[in-house]
Amino acid sequence: MNVASISKTGGRRYNQDYVDYAVAEGTVCVAVADGLGAYHGSEFAGETAVKAALKCFRKAVRRDDDIFSGAFMNKLFKYAHAAIHKIKSVSPELRQGCTTLSVAIVRDDKMICAHEGDTRIYFFRDGKTEFFSKDHSLARLAADRGEISYDDIRTHKDQNKLTRVIGSDYFVQPDFKLCDGVKSGDALLVCTDGFWEYVYEADMEKAIAEGTDAALILTSLEKILVSRAPENNDNYTALIVLFGGDNSFSAVSRDDENDESDDEKSEKNADDDKTSGNNADDKTDNASENKEKSND
Repeated sequence: MNVASISKTGGRRYNQDYVDYAVAEGTVCVAVADGLGAYHGSEFAGETAVKAALKCFRKAVRRDDDIFSGAFMNKLFKYAHAAIHKIKSVSPELRQGCTTLSVAIVRDDKMICAHEGDTRIYFFRDGKTEFFSKDHSLARLAADRGEISYDDIRTHKDQNKLTRVIGSDYFVQPDFKLCDGVKSGDALLVCTDGFWEYVYEADMEKAIAEGTDAALILTSLEKILVSRAPENNDNYTALIVLFGGDNSFSAVSRDDENDESDDEKSEKNADDDKTSGNNADDKTDNASENKEKSND
């Protein structure tokens, strides 16, 4: 398994994206977040969500929990949501911070993905797109209603208005997808909207079909992005996983020394959090309380 990532500021002053991964007991968890630029505190929200998600993953692996389930992904996202609110409780100036979050967990030939927001998860087989996650945005809802094409989402005026995020007043369950039969030659790409707005599916497919090194594939895709993006383009982040062999990692998990105590506290906060009733099978989102990303 070959992993590489990039995260760049683009034409903005600050990078509100965050990307990382963790490895434990032959299992890898990747996470990407995109803080909502229109809301003060969103830079911390993205980083907090990713770090909390990876802590929750590590602890679950140590306990031998069933991590390939919608119930676990719901717990992981609730844990990240609670971690953001914990910081907000002691730093009121950050109270508006929100973020997208996309997570994928892989072990052997099994994978589960989950997301909230418009940070996309792409899965490729034989150099072709098998699936990609559904954006939680007003633009995607417009496409689902037939008002615009799905390709038009990239440039639609409501593309940055999100219907689900992590860190808002109420927790909403993520969408998730479980995949069996992941095999050598498959690829996973997780990327923020600042990346997929300018790098199209055809570009991704071509680079993955022709490439054998994750870092070189990202370099080629970044060149395409830079050639198309305006000077004031958004932060952009992408992480790619190329599957090969037995899909195992030889790396050691980078656990924080205080994971156990921090996890227990945040997990309790997550259990006490307010929950909205959306689940992975929902076909509609509540657009009346959408969050907007800044274009500043």
